[in-house]
Amino acid sequence: GDLSVASFYAALKTKWEELDYHVNDDWKCGVDHALYWEKEWMDRTFIFLGGLRDEFETIRNQILNCDEIPGIEEVYARIESEEQRRQIMHIDSHQGSSPAAFVSHTSGTGQRPTRRCNHCNKVGHSVDFCWDLHPEKRLVRGRPPPHRHASSVPEPSPGSSNVAKSKLSSDQLRELQAYI
Repeated sequence: GDLSVASFYAALKTKWEELDYHVNDDWKCGVDHALYWEKEWMDRTFIFLGGLRDEFETIRNQILNCDEIPGIEEVYARIESEEQRRQIMHIDSHQGSSPAAFVSHTSGTGQRPTRRCNHCNKVGHSVDFCWDLHPEKRLVRGRPPPHRHASSVPEPSPGSSNVAKSKLSSDQLRELQAYI
């Protein structure tokens, strides 16, 4: 259902511990005992994987396609890590990993969301792609400019200072200093 991976795993683990309490652990042969628990833990791994929500289909398939299925603890760690990644990336669980999950949802106009550059204050690009700051990113008829063999970092002329002049406004500098 809507349980987090940690809650789902904890619920399963609680049930497994209850079942383990009732297992007759009076084995005559140590090899049979080891084989029993190896199979039991493998079954538990499959139960855990089978009970996951559909949004984990991709990672579930990756795990099941391994030459050797990892133990339940490693499987749990991988799935929980994927859940945390999805939460950080704000991936909707109903979208899964389908290509539609990567489409921006706008107000329904069919247009891209408006971006405004914090450097030049123009609409249509972000500061990361501002041509004033990054002339090398300027597209020529839809293509990036050809790479030059020379270094893209200008060599300082003799007698000049190695300190680069900042193209940030004083407000932007204060904002950056606040982060530091």
